[in-house]
Amino acid sequence: MKKSRDQARAEPIVERRKPARRRQTFLPIAIGMSGGVALAGLAFWFFKKQADFVVEGKADHYDGVIMDLVHSRGSHVMNQAMEQVTALGSHLAIGMAAGLTAVTMFRKGNRHDAWTVIISTGGSMALNTLLKSVFKRERPQERARQIKLPHSHSFPSGHSLLSAATYPIVAHHFVQNSSAPVQILGHTIAGITILSVGFSRIYLGVHFPSDVLGGFAAGLGWLGLTSLSHTMVDRDLAIKRPRK
Repeated sequence: MKKSRDQARAEPIVERRKPARRRQTFLPIAIGMSGGVALAGLAFWFFKKQADFVVEGKADHYDGVIMDLVHSRGSHVMNQAMEQVTALGSHLAIGMAAGLTAVTMFRKGNRHDAWTVIISTGGSMALNTLLKSVFKRERPQERARQIKLPHSHSFPSGHSLLSAATYPIVAHHFVQNSSAPVQILGHTIAGITILSVGFSRIYLGVHFPSDVLGGFAAGLGWLGLTSLSHTMVDRDLAIKRPRK
């Protein structure tokens, strides 16, 4: 029998809920294709501007002003602190952070994500070596140097590049399932770490400010390319994956 109009009116109306969005559990996927293109485009554009300033000598003025200001104030305690901070941007520290993250991902079964971290970190190290060999900028004068002079060239700052390309992914992986405040705190700490590493290179006298800015730009650009490539491969794997 058909329901009467009164019965139909009495029945509660059930709202159709939209399906919940898939949780973004890996930073490159969260940034996505469009975000990766935008990040890489803007970052590499800024890097080119910095490189032009360095080659044309336009960076010399503000490099000198900033370095004089930074080096006018210092202390033994500050020197020791900056030596500890700058170590966070070394190949060893970056490699250990990326390696620990990749191992954790492998254990969770996220092989594609793990390989992305490994390839991204290795690629950023190769990019740093390539850029230094192209520009071959000399290091700052010894008058303000606090640590042993590295043998590599100055532009861009490798510590800044590697930190910007790696630490955002590492931080996101370890706080992704936490509450929003914890995630914000984790990414804030990562951001402060990246900026502190860049500042330490200027304070210790082994890099110009333009080197650090160039390193940040190249690192974020590489992060954008990592996000773009990972998302494209991830979508291709999803298409090929058999449906249950």
